[in-house]
Amino acid sequence: MSFRKGFANTVRRTLRAAGFRAVTKTVRGAPLRIPLAMGELRSMLFDPSYSPFFNEDDVMDVLDSRIRTEDVIFDIGAYHGVWSMLLARRAREVVAFEPNPGSFAVLEEMIAVNGARNVSACAVAVGGEARTVDFWGTGSGASLRPGELRPSRTRVQMDTLDRFAGGRESWPDVIKIDVEGAEHQVLAGAVRCLSHARLVCIEMHFDELAKFGADGAMVNALMTGAGFVEIAHSSPVRLGENDPTRMHVIWEKRLQPGRAG
Repeated sequence: MSFRKGFANTVRRTLRAAGFRAVTKTVRGAPLRIPLAMGELRSMLFDPSYSPFFNEDDVMDVLDSRIRTEDVIFDIGAYHGVWSMLLARRAREVVAFEPNPGSFAVLEEMIAVNGARNVSACAVAVGGEARTVDFWGTGSGASLRPGELRPSRTRVQMDTLDRFAGGRESWPDVIKIDVEGAEHQVLAGAVRCLSHARLVCIEMHFDELAKFGADGAMVNALMTGAGFVEIAHSSPVRLGENDPTRMHVIWEKRLQPGRAG
């Protein structure tokens, strides 16, 4: 074990023993409580440039300029909930979907330590149908499909976005999707949600889409068919370089005749 990792583990144990649950960092100009359960204390201690937002500020800039205070946002693939916390600063309500049990526990802790009363967590995988499915992996790349870096398997409940939203009688104005290749399946099960939504942000995983029988062209066709136009896109930066395997794409609903913007 490296000195830094060992020291971070010692600090984590000490903080927990003293009753501390989180460390405060400034993210996008405001304090954000990062739970110790998130497991990134080493980076927070030793990297002064550390941000839990992973260099996606340009994407959030576009969303911030368009999110309205009355918006309901569905965050699909919320992971530890950093996106959910930042989106909740602007919106009336955020529903955060995360099926991985370990990540869901951190998500709940993220909501609790930040006192985010307008964020709710839902331990459901979103897809093209409602049934119980295998969920593979435990980290940020966990997926509904197996892979070399996803040795573990968990049985989780999957639902369509339309079925979920219909059950609560609340439809999303903004949808954010980060589902490791299942983007088309999520959208295919969200016809009614897309008819209501004004803004959709999708992290496209080009190398994973084929595992779900889809590709980027199919996602684009579904979105344009639902009345959306692409307004921005951005490739994530990983380890100082652009990652060609994925891209954030932001779509906005075309105005219909007689419909206010």
